[in-house]
Amino acid sequence: MPTQYVVHYAEVALKGKNRPEFVRVLKRNLVRALSGYEPQVRHSDGRLLLTAEGPEAEVTERIGATFGVSWFSPVQSVPAELRAVRAALLGMAKGAEGTFKIEARRSDKSFPVKSQEMAASLGADVAESTGMKVNLATPDRVYHVDVTRGGAMIYSKRQEGEGGLPVGTAGRVMHLFSGGIDSPVAAWLLMKRGCTPVYLHFYLASSPATPLDSKITRLVRVLTRYGGKSTLVLVPFAEYQLGTAGSSGDLEPSLFRRFMRMTAEALSPWFGASAVSTGDSLSQAASQTLWNLASFDSGSTLPVLRPLLTFDKEEIISIARRIGTYGMSIEEYKDCCAIVTRHPRTRVRAEAITLAVKELGLEKLMWESVEQSTLVSFNPVSGELKSAPLAESIRKSRMNGPHRIEAPNP
Repeated sequence: MPTQYVVHYAEVALKGKNRPEFVRVLKRNLVRALSGYEPQVRHSDGRLLLTAEGPEAEVTERIGATFGVSWFSPVQSVPAELRAVRAALLGMAKGAEGTFKIEARRSDKSFPVKSQEMAASLGADVAESTGMKVNLATPDRVYHVDVTRGGAMIYSKRQEGEGGLPVGTAGRVMHLFSGGIDSPVAAWLLMKRGCTPVYLHFYLASSPATPLDSKITRLVRVLTRYGGKSTLVLVPFAEYQLGTAGSSGDLEPSLFRRFMRMTAEALSPWFGASAVSTGDSLSQAASQTLWNLASFDSGSTLPVLRPLLTFDKEEIISIARRIGTYGMSIEEYKDCCAIVTRHPRTRVRAEAITLAVKELGLEKLMWESVEQSTLVSFNPVSGELKSAPLAESIRKSRMNGPHRIEAPNP
């Protein structure tokens, strides 16, 4: 039997004339999250009514992980008649013990009984039927009764969602993804604000098979629970490593970080991205001082987003544990940051990095790296992970790019 849920949103309700679009995306995301469970979602009086057929634990986990959902609950729907409401409520409370409270709300003002009167009357019925006592301050359980134009809803198992905004309402972001503790948490926070991250990972191995069979793809799978279908770009480090072999070591990792930002920015048109994002936390590492962040941003034509900028490490770890990425993030994996100098400058001048970029021909190296990159997609519905050469995928997309990877004429 399908179960019906009432789903409430909070911040989405503040979007004024744009609210219908946010609600539309939230409905779409819920349907996608519950694919396989025959979901149906409709809008009713400032909330969503959702039906799905499947194990309650799995369904509620997927609803709760959908950004934009403030709270939700399994609900019993009955006609907007006091007799029907009373019968459903007494059935729900049967066998319950302890104390309780009734919260009644009448959004349909044509209903003849006011909210406070309805709560008092129904509370007396529940107390008489079950022997429970009313406690308005700290009840053991709360029964909710909402009377709307379409009927009445009775529920008690209210569960918190992640809140925020529906993924897909704030555009796409090229997200630098190392696979450490910080970058997955930063991606999660971006999704909470409605962004869709395109993950960009630079790998040390001789072929993309190594990162494909590593924690990198497993982390993306975890994050896909929150953001839907995910895209990952694997960029080889070899071209950069060979091309910068004679450069000044103390410019690292700032020079490599500039290279990563340049790559993300260059790829952004093909992915429809409007910003670059990182897992930077201010002064957490020598490469993340204000001066070095400024050298990273210098010359960028896109905004650089840093959702973790003011978080300390313990706060970041706490989120990582909660969303299920921490254990994977601390697994051993040799990323590009592992081979740059351990004693970088804390005040690298942007001009020094810009000069090194020009002298070393980093733009040429960047496009050579891009042409050897791999595009990976993960579909949460089918569980399928697909990979293909990035250059080939871009050409097939028939999107016109500004540089060396050219699409065929339409």
